[in-house]
Amino acid sequence: MSTAIAAIYGRIAWGMFERFDDFTDHLLWAQQLYETGLPAMPHFLFHGLTALLYASPWFRSLLTAGASVIIGAYFMLGVATYAFLWNGLGQYRHSAPWLLGLMTIATIVAQPITLEPAYALGYLWSEPYHSATYSLLKPFALAGFAFTTWFISRHQRVRADVVALFAVVIVLGALSKPNFIICLLPAAAAVSAFRLWRGLPLNAGALVAGLFIPAILVLGWQFLVTFSGVDVVAGMYRDSVTWSPMKFMDYWATGLSTKFAASAMFPIAVAAFYWPHVRRDTMMQLAWLCFAFGVLFTYGVVQEVDWTSGDFVWSGYISLFILLVATTVFWLRQLTTGLRGWVLARALICGAVFVLHVASGARLAWLYLTHFACRVDLRLVQFVCD
Repeated sequence: MSTAIAAIYGRIAWGMFERFDDFTDHLLWAQQLYETGLPAMPHFLFHGLTALLYASPWFRSLLTAGASVIIGAYFMLGVATYAFLWNGLGQYRHSAPWLLGLMTIATIVAQPITLEPAYALGYLWSEPYHSATYSLLKPFALAGFAFTTWFISRHQRVRADVVALFAVVIVLGALSKPNFIICLLPAAAAVSAFRLWRGLPLNAGALVAGLFIPAILVLGWQFLVTFSGVDVVAGMYRDSVTWSPMKFMDYWATGLSTKFAASAMFPIAVAAFYWPHVRRDTMMQLAWLCFAFGVLFTYGVVQEVDWTSGDFVWSGYISLFILLVATTVFWLRQLTTGLRGWVLARALICGAVFVLHVASGARLAWLYLTHFACRVDLRLVQFVCD
């Protein structure tokens, strides 16, 4: 299952490395890190791993080294998604491992419900295909969300090595791309405050040591070197950040409300049909709050100078992916009891919406596979294969 995911999306990524600017630029920054030892930007994990592989005797080019990092990231994503589903389904997970494998692939494939011929700005893409750093972020983001959900709903003490692993996952996620951590941090703080107020179970120590301290330290350093104007690391990318609602999205796209609904239709449908249960479910509370902050960053925050690059859009993308995975687990739980009448009807309606997301994503993946190494014109929304 993970091998299939790595093969499909790794094949697409290999083509992106050959033609798409974002991938080729990151290879150049990996080369800079390899030659000088200085990172070009504060989220340098992809560049560091690529340079490390390139320095080994088994990789003769930065292309193969970088592509191998991304293929490995997709393999980890398959493992992380399966593990999340397996753990989330509790007592029901042993009955159908084949179903978990199928749902793992389906959840990763799911995309906005659209007939667009390629990646189109304005939608929120859980898999945008076009960013090496985003691809590397996904398994760490899901693992970090899983750890946070676990500790936020339990009070029993845990071993120090487990908390240390939690911290490592958070740090690696932030160094891959900080777009999810800036959503998870306030969301986790809000849910933790609510649980403290209500006297509900909460492992505050593990959250502080595994999430809040490492996240604040890494994000603080990243903000200092990128947005503060202080020359901390010579040659590193710098800009400033500003609140400017819709500036980026209105520049690139129209019909944003329709595209938003098409992007998040499955989570919206599940929340609407199962609202009394959703609002009391800790995992869903955290996932929806992460998505809310992701939407806030996506539609409201831009960089002062390089605002057309939309670096905060990735927050909406990755938080929607996490919400899709969490919603899939929640929905599958609802299929285990009393499937008749209205209970069956709402389960089938939500399932039909999920199938539409998966079909749309499968179609897009097929288009990228059959247009291997073609670039995408973001204005015309079409492949250019010259």
